[in-house]
Parts: sequence; structure tokens; C-alpha cells
Amino acid sequence: MKKTIVIVSGMAVMMFSACKSNKPTETTSTKPKMDCSGPAPTYAFDIKGIMTENCTKCHGEGGKGGYNLTNMDDLHRAGKNGDLVGVVKWSPGFAKMPAHAAQLDAATIKKIECWVATGMN
Repeated sequence: MKKTIVIVSGMAVMMFSACKSNKPTETTSTKPKMDCSGPAPTYAFDIKGIMTENCTKCHGEGGKGGYNLTNMDDLHRAGKNGDLVGVVKWSPGFAKMPAHAAQLDAATIKKIECWVATGMN
């Protein structure tokens, strides 16, 4: 009887050990952290030109998608709810903007991301 208990106990330990993954559990995000350590982008100097050149032809007065990006309230709303960054980064679940054009370059996207991250001033 003791021999049976020892064998069954040993088998149980081996089964639980086999099920346990040796892969470390991730507790931190693997998403790379964006570096916005330089001077914060401003609307007047950095963002307005990007919006005028790439966005406001469609997203101006009476704009598509419910945004008039010549209006600061709409622009701030798009920034706060994640739509602005989502569309320019071509993130899953977002439309690819600018429509019918190539994706904005990485430096321009970073400017927009940093502008949003630093308070949209």
C-alpha cells in the first residue's frame, strides 16, 4: 500500500511539473515606450501644418468621420479618445489616414503622438 501511494504521489508531482511552464510571466508591457523627452510639440509650430497638409481637406468644416480638425475642440476630442493617434499609426481597428495616401512618416507620427501625450498645447 505504501509503495502504491509513493508511486502515485511521484506521478502526480511529475504531471504537475510537466504542466508548469518555464516561460517567465510578463508583468510589464512589451510595448516600446515613446520618447517625448525633447521640447513638447505645439499646435501652432508643429501640428497645424501637418493637419492642414494631410487632414483638413476631408476633416474640415462639416468634416467626415465627425471631426472638423480645424476646430480645436474636435482635435482635442480626437486626441483624448485615441482616434487621432490610432488613425495616423494605422493601428488595428482604426481607419488608415490620411485616406487614399501613403502613411505619414515616422517623425511626423511621433510629433503627433508626443503632442497628444504632452497635453495638446
